[in-house]
Amino acid sequence: MKALSTLILTIVLSTTGIGFAPTAYAQQHGGMGGMHKGGGGWKASLSAEQLSQIAKLKLDFKKKKYPLKTQIKKAKVDLALLITADNPNQKSIDQKIDEIVELKSQKMRLKAKHKIAVRKILNEEQRVKFDMKVLKKAFHGKRKGHHR
Repeated sequence: MKALSTLILTIVLSTTGIGFAPTAYAQQHGGMGGMHKGGGGWKASLSAEQLSQIAKLKLDFKKKKYPLKTQIKKAKVDLALLITADNPNQKSIDQKIDEIVELKSQKMRLKAKHKIAVRKILNEEQRVKFDMKVLKKAFHGKRKGHHR
């Protein structure tokens, strides 16, 4: 009986310690959500009005972006089918590639327009932080799951 209660106590203490690990890590490494060095990014200082305006812009952006993403995915599948056909037609493949490039171009233009619209809402201090993030992403790109 004593061994069972010792085992239960050990399990409880172990799982409790695991629960505190993310919090301790966040405190040591500048907080959760990628906010390293300097106490927060440009989003941390937004007013309620700015948050509301940006939320509206973001919704509008996503409503335009998702159909483009869907078209790009469909075009990529079509391209794969063209390439793997018994008798691939290079002209059709080239046209499909051009279609994908045009769709990606539209998506990039939409994203740039969105960033400019968000930037106009920000004050000078927020804009500096926003600009630094845009420039950093342009240099480093999307780094999913990687920390420096």
